[in-house]
Amino acid sequence: MVPQIVHLMQRRRPHYGWLPFSLLVGILLCLIYSVLDAGWVEDDRVIVPAVAAGFVLTVWLARRSAPGPQAWIILTVAGLALALIAAANLVPPIRTLQGGEQEILHYWRSSWILFLDRVLGWWRAVRSGGSSSETVVFTLFLAMAGWYVAASLAWSTYRSRRPLIGISLAGLGLAANTFYGHAPIYWIVFFVGLAITAAAYLGYLYREEDWDRDGIDYSSEVRADLLVYAGGISLGLMALAISLPAIDFRAIAERFQEQEAVEAAEETLARAFAGVAPRPAGDEGAAGAGDLPRRFLIGGDPELTETIVMTAALSLDGGELTVSQPTLHWRSVSYDVYTGRGWDRSPEREEIIDREQPLHMPELSSNPAGFTTISQEVGWIFDRRATRYTLGRPLSFSDRVSTVWRGVDDLVGTRRLPNAPLTYHATSAISRATPDQLRAARFAETPPEILARYTMLPDAVPARVRELARRVAGLSASTAPSPYDQALAIEQFLRQYPYTLDLPPPPGTGDIVDYFLFDLQRGFCDYYASAMVVMARSAGLPSRLAAGYLQGPSDGNGIQTIRQSDAHSWAEIYFAGYGWIEFEPTPAFPAANVAPPAGPSTVSGPAGAPALPPEVAMPERAPRPAFPWALILGIAAIGIIVARIAGRRITEALRDPYAGLNETQRAYAHLLRSAAAAGHPPRATQTPAEFARELVEQPDLSDTAYPALQPSILSLARDFATHQYGTDTERRQTHARAVDAWARLRVPMRRLGWRRRLRRFR
Repeated sequence: MVPQIVHLMQRRRPHYGWLPFSLLVGILLCLIYSVLDAGWVEDDRVIVPAVAAGFVLTVWLARRSAPGPQAWIILTVAGLALALIAAANLVPPIRTLQGGEQEILHYWRSSWILFLDRVLGWWRAVRSGGSSSETVVFTLFLAMAGWYVAASLAWSTYRSRRPLIGISLAGLGLAANTFYGHAPIYWIVFFVGLAITAAAYLGYLYREEDWDRDGIDYSSEVRADLLVYAGGISLGLMALAISLPAIDFRAIAERFQEQEAVEAAEETLARAFAGVAPRPAGDEGAAGAGDLPRRFLIGGDPELTETIVMTAALSLDGGELTVSQPTLHWRSVSYDVYTGRGWDRSPEREEIIDREQPLHMPELSSNPAGFTTISQEVGWIFDRRATRYTLGRPLSFSDRVSTVWRGVDDLVGTRRLPNAPLTYHATSAISRATPDQLRAARFAETPPEILARYTMLPDAVPARVRELARRVAGLSASTAPSPYDQALAIEQFLRQYPYTLDLPPPPGTGDIVDYFLFDLQRGFCDYYASAMVVMARSAGLPSRLAAGYLQGPSDGNGIQTIRQSDAHSWAEIYFAGYGWIEFEPTPAFPAANVAPPAGPSTVSGPAGAPALPPEVAMPERAPRPAFPWALILGIAAIGIIVARIAGRRITEALRDPYAGLNETQRAYAHLLRSAAAAGHPPRATQTPAEFARELVEQPDLSDTAYPALQPSILSLARDFATHQYGTDTERRQTHARAVDAWARLRVPMRRLGWRRRLRRFR
């Protein structure tokens, strides 16, 4: 195998050999690991394929006859394509690849649409002077920057023969990342050593190339000497850089940053890339794990019932609501990323909205008759939090607010500005859609960015959760129900599970929805809402989890009092023309939607009636394995019997056979044991000297392979006899000689024992 590898490396040997190639790769690895240690964004690993592909492709192109401008056009196009593939996450996971061509095409379309929506949302924030935590543009820039650094290093080395240009560019990137990203300084130390060695060695290789072209004779030993000297100088400089006090470059940088133009540029970049920041020291990636937003409700702390968070008064405009008023929720934010352990929010942008300025709502502008407006006076009491709570989709506020968006038009929530009052007036829109209207909503008209963002699930979601969702939604039959009836069926199915706050903490591992549906089979609002969103997405319905508060009862003056115990989460599903519709899968609270019309619970349904999903009962709870008392008692009985019969033998076997012996006695005991293993045990009537003389005369010890053993055996036997029968001074003098003699005998004597054992099998 090794010769084949060597032959392959010789065939694929790059120009100038593998050593300079490896030095350049080491320089790029310093840059890569420095960026990864800084942890600018979650997707910072895109720099790895970008740097690797950019370097390898440029090395290949540099040795071809293509003109420089043409080669750089090819490199730019290839780098942009790779950066887009990495930033847009266009590489399908294994589950998608196994699903066939249609599933792969759907994945590509959804990923590309979501990427465009994220970029456009970021651009809207930058253009309007707002702030964006969206990182996809920075990820794209990071991939392109890594590509160009690697390409410049390869091009300047293999085409221009001026490697210092590429090395300097990589060094500038490394220095900037170390300064702004607080990356470890040792990557710069390694970089300096590799850069000096690579520059010196490549410079000499260029000279050799010129000498060969001009027919000049030179000694081949110069290359090795130069490499040794360059490596020594590099190591010396690295050691000097580590040992000397660090230069305070921060003071120099602060003077540069005090310039007015620099401050303005930094302010703009801080707003445009608010989600880009180096990972804090000691943070090993705990962020992003996700959690249940209302987890603090578990256990039902009595203080939650006594703590008032806000009061509110409502007034309706535009007629009666078709959905009962108590089913509406005081909404704060929505969550779109299911992690398997809880919920996260994807990067967002912020935009300042002036007082009474209407918020853009595409559904309201396209279907004004489908909504009614509701006014609310809210007084927040609990703390100084910035969240502005509203019923339904907010339209305007009595003071300036900061709105949080995903993509272009997807509102996440609203926040008050600093020093704004805690009491506010808000107007919001409530859907007036009837069940029949929602059934008639065209699923094909759902915006593609909504489908792309809100149907994503991690590959780790268990298959039985997906299968249960499809069965509950009625997708296994030939005629599928409408999306509304699918959502309603999932809501009604989950309302079979008992509600309680007397729950154990969520398990540390495994999928939380799978745990709720099949193992725990009881829960609180986060479990129900999470299960409905995951099941709806498994059925192909765009859905998300929303968090906020339940409405409180109104007093005689129409004032609601909302308490901390009213904290709640629920599911929202998107319907074209009506936007996000609330669903309430938690059985302890009124359902947000009316039940489907009465009829047989079959998929086909009677003529003229909507197709209804079949009724599905709760899955049987997996029986917990009984404690194996019989097995444990049987093992204990066997252990007692074995201890009774062979306990003494086992104890003696585990005991150190040489306990209590000194060095000389222990060495001689080892000799006796190894001689017995080799087939030459001592006789009881023999003295140590007689045993040693007989042992060295054995054929397997007197052959040419073991003549050196004879003096050591005789010496060890004499020392043992002296120790046993000599004076105290003579005894002490035998220890060192005995240990040394057995050290020479150990391996050969063991080898004799193994030779005797192997002869038995022949």
